[in-house]
Amino acid sequence: MLRTNSFHAARVWTILSTCTVLLLLAQPATSANISELLEKGIYTEETVGDLDQAIQLYEKVIDEGKDSQNAAAQAQFRIGRCYAKQGKTEKAAAAFQAVVDNYPQATDWVARAKSKLPGDPELLPVPWGDGDELHLEVKLATGKSVGYQIFRIGKLEKEDRALWECSTWQTVTINGQFGKSRVLVDQETFAPIESQWMHTVLGKAEATYHKGQVVIQLTGKDEPTTLKLKDTVYDNEQAAELFRRLPLEVGFKAKVMIISSLGVAKVPITVDVSKIETIEVPVGKFECFRLNLDLGQTFWISNDEHRYLVRFEAGGVTANLTKIRPYKPNQNITLKHTRFSATLPPNWYAYTPSDSDPEKKTQTTLIAPEASVRSRVNAEPVELVKKEHATPREWLERSLSDNPQLLKGYALSDQGIESTTVAGRDAAVAVYEFLNGDKPRKARRILLFGDTSAVDLRFTTATEEFEKWQPAFDKIIASLKVE
Repeated sequence: MLRTNSFHAARVWTILSTCTVLLLLAQPATSANISELLEKGIYTEETVGDLDQAIQLYEKVIDEGKDSQNAAAQAQFRIGRCYAKQGKTEKAAAAFQAVVDNYPQATDWVARAKSKLPGDPELLPVPWGDGDELHLEVKLATGKSVGYQIFRIGKLEKEDRALWECSTWQTVTINGQFGKSRVLVDQETFAPIESQWMHTVLGKAEATYHKGQVVIQLTGKDEPTTLKLKDTVYDNEQAAELFRRLPLEVGFKAKVMIISSLGVAKVPITVDVSKIETIEVPVGKFECFRLNLDLGQTFWISNDEHRYLVRFEAGGVTANLTKIRPYKPNQNITLKHTRFSATLPPNWYAYTPSDSDPEKKTQTTLIAPEASVRSRVNAEPVELVKKEHATPREWLERSLSDNPQLLKGYALSDQGIESTTVAGRDAAVAVYEFLNGDKPRKARRILLFGDTSAVDLRFTTATEEFEKWQPAFDKIIASLKVE
């Protein structure tokens, strides 16, 4: 995460060396004393670890080095770092501001000090190469798994323009909510170009960014809303990738303007790094920057060249990194469960809670490319099902028998419940429609027996979109193998 610091430090020390040579020619005694004091302060801060003593030495450099702007600026900057390491954020900010105010000619140190102050931080080079995927499992404080989040970024060419495509999938199993977003971002500036954000509860929004404004269209609204922009802004759905590019270190603080398209609002947030922590998640142990948002959220970004989003906490839940994958948007995904396997088409994903008991009934959520599809696979020991249902058809008949009372406008298709085979296994299938509020929905459900396992697979989407998704449903069903 600090991979650019060595280059920057080398550049700074080259400048310092040049300045030192010039000063030695004019004032050899004073410059030598200042240089020695500065070196002693750095040694006391970084090697001895006595921050209070280091601050006193840096203050002497400032007092005695009035004719050496660069040395005094560095000493003032390092005072800010010492305060930041001690957790004295207000004193740290004041010290960094003093660099900007008192030493304008020390441009390198002024730039570094500005990066610690609220404002538009200079973004570091992308840490994900051509792109990557980060999968995080969401849990309650009790440890119960309740959802899944996928962050994917990769290169994209559109109208001869080099872009980053930031895609996010969100699944919350305890309330059946799904979300999918996509933001196209300029590769050079990281400025958003356009975004789409779909959520099963909040609705759908599309945003188009122009110079000085963003135009947001909500589904169900006749007219779009235009928000005027004066400063640098980022889309809410590229925030995770933005955090990975911030020049983080202890004491870092910045203000960022976020556009929430579904909220149709500009949301200013302040982010700061309070400390470095070592945390362990399912994919390993990471040293991380603890990035705090004034919204009451916390993100842990790895302190390495990848800058992974390792953990985040928000709204009473914690998400931990469970999988890291290279960016491959057109690749089929192999889903392997102890009781079944299947091949998912490109841009489909799967989530089985880590706290599931494979000896009992488990639920795997299939995450579709868009938030408009709900799909899951329930799997359990076949002997448990056969105690009550001799065949998949009997099982499906009983499973659907309560639907007329549970689902408004429920209607089974003209084909009714059909017996069939899937991968050589006895199966039963049915297609039916119902109303979710006033919105027509259509579902397809397949139940089948294996040697040791029984599987219940279902797909549900808006009635008008059902045919569009049929080919994907067919591919998943055809690939399904039950143990």
